[in-house]
Amino acid sequence: MKLNLVDQLTLLALDDVKGSFIANSMSFGYGLAGAVILELSLQDKIEVCEKKLKVKSHKSCNNQLLDHFLDTIRKAKKEKEIQDWVEVIGGDESYIKQKTVDRLIDAGILSKKEEKILWVFTNDKYPTRNAKPENELRKHLSELLTNNCEVNLQEMMLISLIDMCELNEEVFGKQKAKKYKDKIKKIIASENLSSSLTQAVKEIHEVLIGVIFMIVTVNIINN
Repeated sequence: MKLNLVDQLTLLALDDVKGSFIANSMSFGYGLAGAVILELSLQDKIEVCEKKLKVKSHKSCNNQLLDHFLDTIRKAKKEKEIQDWVEVIGGDESYIKQKTVDRLIDAGILSKKEEKILWVFTNDKYPTRNAKPENELRKHLSELLTNNCEVNLQEMMLISLIDMCELNEEVFGKQKAKKYKDKIKKIIASENLSSSLTQAVKEIHEVLIGVIFMIVTVNIINN
């Protein structure tokens, strides 16, 4: 199974043994929203026109989660800016998590473990069943930082989501995350990708990262 941005971010945010999410709870919901929007843009399904997010293609993504949000954007009574869609999609964090872990379970990558709290409440955990896909992803991301490899569009998007969700230490290790902090920022701001699709996706990416940072900051101040 080819992992999309939502799959990849979810895998990296789960503790492999405990099966619980370790990402910052406040930023992760918006990070998942960002992953959904960026994946739709990578698949050339949406675009920004006059600051509004619009559906460019109605063709299926062959993914229930992505098709759900593509349809949500298409059926909206009025067009919305990226900030509005980040808040709308981020509000469905539980739905995104559940659909994504179900997909990863069906693919044999995760397993499901039910834990009882006070013998009454059920708390589901999703420990790793097949570690190979995530291990290969982590190794590849680490090599991108270490070996000055050329970064493609999806890799840049994923690295920016990891950074935004404060998962750098988890993904790269504490020492490497600190050592390559400036390099991570440079990759996120990469300007050496230049197809027409790339420019459209980068436009969404740049607005999206700024919007999510603002939303998280405001929530922190208000709380």
